[in-house]
Amino acid sequence: MVLLAGRTLQSLARLHFDLAPLLAVDHRIRLRYALHGDSDRRPHAERHALKLGIPLTPWKIAIGDHPDLVVSASADPELYEADAPLALIPHGATYNRVLDGLSGAAGTAREQVLGPGGQVPALMAMPGRAAVGQLATDCPEALASARVTGDLCMERMRTSTLMRRVYREALGVGPHQRLVVVSSTWGPYSLTAADRSLPEHLLSRLPADEFRVAYVPHPNIDADHGGMLLAYLRPALRNGLIMVPPEEGWRAVLVAADCVVGDSGSVTFYAANLGVPVLLAAFAFEEMAAGSPQEAFGRETAWLRREDDPAAQLRAAMRRGPVRSASLDAAWTEESPGPAALILARLYELLDLPGERVEPELLAPPLPIRDSGPLRAWHCDLALERGAGPTRVVGVRMPASRPVAEGLSEGAHLVAAQSCLVRALRADAEVLVFHDAVVSMEEVGALASSVFADHRGCALVSARVGADEGVVVFRDGRRFRFGCGGALFDVVPSAVLLVGAAGPVALRLGEAEALVEVVEV
Repeated sequence: MVLLAGRTLQSLARLHFDLAPLLAVDHRIRLRYALHGDSDRRPHAERHALKLGIPLTPWKIAIGDHPDLVVSASADPELYEADAPLALIPHGATYNRVLDGLSGAAGTAREQVLGPGGQVPALMAMPGRAAVGQLATDCPEALASARVTGDLCMERMRTSTLMRRVYREALGVGPHQRLVVVSSTWGPYSLTAADRSLPEHLLSRLPADEFRVAYVPHPNIDADHGGMLLAYLRPALRNGLIMVPPEEGWRAVLVAADCVVGDSGSVTFYAANLGVPVLLAAFAFEEMAAGSPQEAFGRETAWLRREDDPAAQLRAAMRRGPVRSASLDAAWTEESPGPAALILARLYELLDLPGERVEPELLAPPLPIRDSGPLRAWHCDLALERGAGPTRVVGVRMPASRPVAEGLSEGAHLVAAQSCLVRALRADAEVLVFHDAVVSMEEVGALASSVFADHRGCALVSARVGADEGVVVFRDGRRFRFGCGGALFDVVPSAVLLVGAAGPVALRLGEAEALVEVVEV
């Protein structure tokens, strides 16, 4: 029997998603899960284990069944109570963080690694050379157990890059859009502690047809807030902000990303090693082990300036491309035949069984949390471009968090979708769109009359009458029918409001373009 022992949600998730599938296919091995250690975040881990269908066995019962091997992603002296060989794998990006109460970095400190009687692990899977060096400084007694295997988590992300298009589609990211991921670790120096409103700030300041924004907070943030993290984010989530469950999905989001805005957490460091352009918005130099790869990464990486235009900074970061740093090579050393094969080989040695070669699975497509939803209200800032041919309309639309837009022209107007739940936005919207479902041509007039009666500031109502066809109705009774497929369907009513006449319209927002035929009916 192999006991998979986690201390927090993130360590339990590493075992469940990365290691368990490699062992579960072997009929000779029986897996059991347990939580070890005394942590204030234990209820959080238990709640998510139940959600994932992980059957937890109480620690004392699990070790009383005399496991043949204990595997954990959180070093802890209590693990030696099982009186079985102990294998440790990392649950984050290498070992860099120095916390109060520890004599070394978290994961390599002596008081975590050694047992009460001075026992050492049978295996410490090291992601790279730097981790071995950190262990040599913090706990040299365990050096003989260290093996440079690479990182299971990193391996799965690298092999899953061929699924990038699938992941972007699952997140609702269009082919012309750039996915910006805001990543935050936990603690007083994290991005969330330094600037809690940054995800909403970026969402409201980035053109919606060019950018999508996702937020990946460390599970400890939600645990420390009693599971109330989503409360203050709900308005943004219901207007285009993407979030995935804390236990899994963030890795597929990184594979899908075009740029990451982060801090000293593992997610940001993983993103840089994956080749995703990175900007920093916070960094815990106070918690970094001196001379560690992550400390060097923090000093070499460019920062996002809150007071400046975020779109320009993100575009510049993407043009520069990935962070080039020797710290990444030191943090991750990818030995052949790969982390999964190397770790499995050692685990089978410890079990005294003939080994089996199992390839790690590609990451599953990410599933946004239930509160995540599409853009439901936006400020549309359009202008006419003069020239021969069709009428040309260009501009931007920005997700709306309040009725009055900042930084847009006086001609910008507010648009609300039928699913918008913010009363103030609906009340001030000049355009209301009913595009979620198809209505018949006969129903359009009654729908428009009802909306105009309930929304005094509304000048135009738009309804979907076919898969790629819509009808707009002005308050004065004029009606126009249009055809448009793709992402710009919701923007056509604003273009019609601006042009006010029939005829072909060449509409462009960012890299998205559409030629729309507008006919009076």
